[in-house]
Order: sequence, then C-alpha cells, then structure tokens
Amino acid sequence: MNRTLICLATLACSVAVADAADLPMKAPRAVAAPSSGWTGFYAGVQGGYEWSQDRTVEFFLGGPPTGFDHGFHPGGGFGGVHVGYNHQFDRFVVGVEGDVDGGRVDGGFTLGVLRYDARKEWEASIRGRLGYTPTERLLLYVTGGVAFTELNYRWVDTAFLIPPTEASISKTGWVAGVGGEAALTNRVTARLEYRYSDFGTTRFDWPDILGSYEQHPRFQSVRGGISVRF
Repeated sequence: MNRTLICLATLACSVAVADAADLPMKAPRAVAAPSSGWTGFYAGVQGGYEWSQDRTVEFFLGGPPTGFDHGFHPGGGFGGVHVGYNHQFDRFVVGVEGDVDGGRVDGGFTLGVLRYDARKEWEASIRGRLGYTPTERLLLYVTGGVAFTELNYRWVDTAFLIPPTEASISKTGWVAGVGGEAALTNRVTARLEYRYSDFGTTRFDWPDILGSYEQHPRFQSVRGGISVRF
C-alpha cells in the first residue's frame, strides 16, 4: 500500500511539474474552462432515506365507500446504482439518467386485532437532467421523468381468526427532484439530491373481505451518491 501511495504521489508531482513547465509558452490571458468538462458517460452508486404519505379508503365490493379512510406514513432506507450521459453547452448541462434502488420502505397502522401494512422494495426511473455550472466543478440541476415500482399491501389478523390477505400492484408514475453535484477529481463526482415521486391512485378488490381498497402512494427521498465519469 505504501509503495502504491508513493508511486501515485510521484506521478502527481511529475504531472504538476510538466504543467508548470508549459506555463511560459501559454499566452498571458485567462483560459476558460473547457465546454466538455461535464460531457460524457458516467455510472455510480447511491443511497439514502425515503418516507411516504399514503391513504387507504375502503369501498364495498362494487359499491360506495364504507366510510373507512385512514392515512399512514411508511419509511425506510435504500441503496442502488445509476448510469447516465451528460452534454455541456457553455455553463449549461443536459443529460439523461436511469437508476434502480432496492430497500424496504414500509409502515402501516393497527385497528384492534387487525394490522394493515404497506411495503415497497424497489423503485426505478428514467429521467432527464438540466443543470447549470456556477463554477467549473459544481453542477446544480433539476431532474424529472418516469418512475416504476411494485407496491405491496397486506391485512393481517393478529388473533389468527382469518388468514392474511395480500395484494401486489405494479405501478408507473412520475418523479421530479433537485440536486447538486461536485467534481472531487477529473473523473469522480459526489452528489446530494431530493426527489418526489407520485404513483397516482390505485384501487384493487379483495374478495376475501368483500371490499375494495383505494391507495394514494406518494414518496419523498434524500439521497447521496458517487459517480465515475468515463
């Protein structure tokens, strides 16, 4: 390890000396940052915490609402990977990115001996990005696009009088967010981002309990990540 560090330090010094030797040959004027500074493909990892707002509304099977309406707030951690491409025009950056996260965002409520749980174990998205570089190594951006997930809902009788009832629904929605990304080196960047995703309204029948349920899942997340540019 020590030999590797010494070699890397020697290489860095050699590059710095070579750059310094070239300085007298350059014109004595300010040199703008290259417009391709953020251009190129990249890939990386991310992780964070997600919380949500959901609401369960009960209906008679094929009929009107029963009057049951209950809100709850699942939450949990996640981690994943992302890949994308940026193109820089002067101080502006446009790009496209895809990612997938895995984790356990869950929660619910209890009514007597009945427990209602909601769970989300993965989410993926394809998004556009539009950014601005106030400095050469800092990118501030907005992002938005299409999100995909699978939502799981479950009623459990803790008294074991009736068997558990479960439903899983694949959903497509939209996602938007804002973030900042800093270049740590010429190839490695670090980011911090906030996102909001909305999967609309879901309604499904549970014949075992002669009713149907309507859900309103909304998710928010704060995430950090590291990317490597190619």
